[in-house]
Amino acid sequence: MIPTGNEGEIPGGQPGRRKALPDGVARQIEGWVRSKRFGPGGRLPSERELAARIGTSRNVIREALRILETRGVVEVRHGTGAFATNNLGDAEPRVPVKFDMRAEELPVSEILVARRAVECAVVAVAARACDTFDLEELRELVELADSAAEAADTQRFVEADLAFHESLGVCTHNSLLRQLQLEITRATREVRGIASTTHDAMHAAARFHREIVEACAKGDEEAARAVMLLHLIDAAERTLGSATVGIRQR
Repeated sequence: MIPTGNEGEIPGGQPGRRKALPDGVARQIEGWVRSKRFGPGGRLPSERELAARIGTSRNVIREALRILETRGVVEVRHGTGAFATNNLGDAEPRVPVKFDMRAEELPVSEILVARRAVECAVVAVAARACDTFDLEELRELVELADSAAEAADTQRFVEADLAFHESLGVCTHNSLLRQLQLEITRATREVRGIASTTHDAMHAAARFHREIVEACAKGDEEAARAVMLLHLIDAAERTLGSATVGIRQR
């Protein structure tokens, strides 16, 4: 999680002693760049916005950007801003990973169990790794879901619901988990629609989403996992209930 101004301070130092702060802020911004928060050539937020997000002064941000420029992480263009570079070295070994997701009819119960296994794990990692940019996006998606629920607009709600769960994958800052979450979210679109057919169901899901964001904002992975589990249990009960009614009506 993004700290609020103490990252990089000298341990045990006196209040106001912040000589190491620019280094800490530089590490933080570098983490954003390396996690592809800003793609190669992408413009970073202004010094003012970075200072507000991290909770420090613009002078410290300016010094941190100078540090990153010497490392080749960013390019500072006077009068324009700072931009992520595309020449980041990565000493960690890489191996190819390929997904092979085929369209297939599966029992609803299998789909619900798979969602529970994957999404509870993803949200726990997201709670540890998400930053203020991620939290802003999650909150915006919760607002969209609330608005759709108030209007009883099922289609718009399902779109906001899908975007929220996909965004949790992005919040992990882990390429494999992000892709896995994306695949399972899109593959289970029909099931999600079944669970969101009533006004009450939409409001319940939006409430769970809000609680998940609150847990992520606190960096509380156990709370995030617990809320997601309750959310998916609730969605499963609604899905199975709707499916049973549909079978009886045939």
